[in-house]
Amino acid sequence: MASQGSQTISLKVLIDKLLYYAHGNHSESVRLISKQPQPATIGSLTNLYKWVENLEEQFFQTEACKSMLLHPRNPYGKECRKLKLNIDDTEPTKYYICADWNCSRPDEYESDGLYSTFKNVRCNCGEMMDKEICMAKEDVGARAERDGGVFVCGTTKFMVTDDLQVEPISPATIVTLLHKLGLGDMSSLQETILSIGSEEILNLLKGSLFSKTPLTDVFLRKQGFTYEGIKFETEDAVQSKSSTCALMRSMNTQDVTLKLMTSTSMDKVLYAEAGEDMVDFLLSFLTFPLGSILQLLGGNSSMGSMDNLYRSVKHSKAMRDYELRDMLLNPGLSRGFGCRSNPLGVKESEQSAPSLWCRSYENGKNKDDPYTGYLSTEKSNLSISPSGDCSSILRFVCAGHQGFLKAPATFRVMDNLVLKPLVSRWSLSIVKQLKVPLNDLEVREINVRREQGLRLLKAFLFSKSLLTDVLPAMVNFDLMNSKQEK
Repeated sequence: MASQGSQTISLKVLIDKLLYYAHGNHSESVRLISKQPQPATIGSLTNLYKWVENLEEQFFQTEACKSMLLHPRNPYGKECRKLKLNIDDTEPTKYYICADWNCSRPDEYESDGLYSTFKNVRCNCGEMMDKEICMAKEDVGARAERDGGVFVCGTTKFMVTDDLQVEPISPATIVTLLHKLGLGDMSSLQETILSIGSEEILNLLKGSLFSKTPLTDVFLRKQGFTYEGIKFETEDAVQSKSSTCALMRSMNTQDVTLKLMTSTSMDKVLYAEAGEDMVDFLLSFLTFPLGSILQLLGGNSSMGSMDNLYRSVKHSKAMRDYELRDMLLNPGLSRGFGCRSNPLGVKESEQSAPSLWCRSYENGKNKDDPYTGYLSTEKSNLSISPSGDCSSILRFVCAGHQGFLKAPATFRVMDNLVLKPLVSRWSLSIVKQLKVPLNDLEVREINVRREQGLRLLKAFLFSKSLLTDVLPAMVNFDLMNSKQEK
């Protein structure tokens, strides 16, 4: 990102109070926004991110699992690096193999070797894979098309309205928009050209998540953003995808359970108990690309102007190809980030290869490291030549085992999404601290399926009071379903 600090793009703007249109082309999240001088809070996701930052590594399956959650990978980072302004400051994917070259140079009678995209993942031999190996240059190139475009044709110019509706520009689209906004006097319009750099793009990202008029707020008012005052409706999350519920039930998705400690007299959820599978599901929200979240919520996320941008891509005929459009609409997870606790059925992207070819050869100049090598996606004959050169296939291994936390583990979930490890010897004292008569306490267990998962996901985007805003509705939903099943 530092290398792009001086890069800018031009934005031609028409101003009439709240009208903008731009000539130009246009996803990061909590981490990027939190690094700005005036960080914004995204519902409960910000608290969840901070909790992962402070959680001791002993609770994670591997050392790499914590890094996976704090710095999730972009499954299409290669395409994004082609952008003239790429605000994703994560490092390009690194590759690691075992320090023992015998593991990466197996003979014909041995099993395939392993590679990982995270450091210190365990090898078949029992040692940690901490030796970094490079990818062949032909596999890492990131150049835009000749016309300068990445996702759209570079020769096409676009009109972007204040609420981020995007379509190719023409006299007809301009006139239609002006009529829609009730503007009849062209003399009231002012045209200006803005120079847009990385800082402005980050502000626009924040504005697109929080504001219905991000162009005005970012470039004219230059104001801060907050979700305060936005109406939180969990029902929209379920209704928006009701047409696909039958399809999702047929998928092999795993339900998870959540125990609720409730007060019958107050009709209130006091706290929730979650096993590592449930917490894994909540943590997986941090790895979801924004496009996949919008797809899950059916383009009805209520996140600023993002729904308009999503629909513009969905109905656009100016994309370079359909594959790129599908990539933006539902990018999926990076390989290795899939979680077995997955009621929402979010799949890993098939963009990256599950296996790579390792080409190694003797390095007589270095006695401590007798071989040098690199990885490639290009197939090669499996062999070891008399000179010591070797081509072998390496299989990808995940940093975690389809999850992030060690099992078994139980956590207490508080209203502000503070999660605390639940130690059995403290159980009695926790009940006493509630200061609620024992005959007023009731334990309810709910199964978190797709419908409840969508409610939780939307709650995480907007609500800072998870127990108050969404769990009572989930209890009622679960009771209603139980009665219907009977």
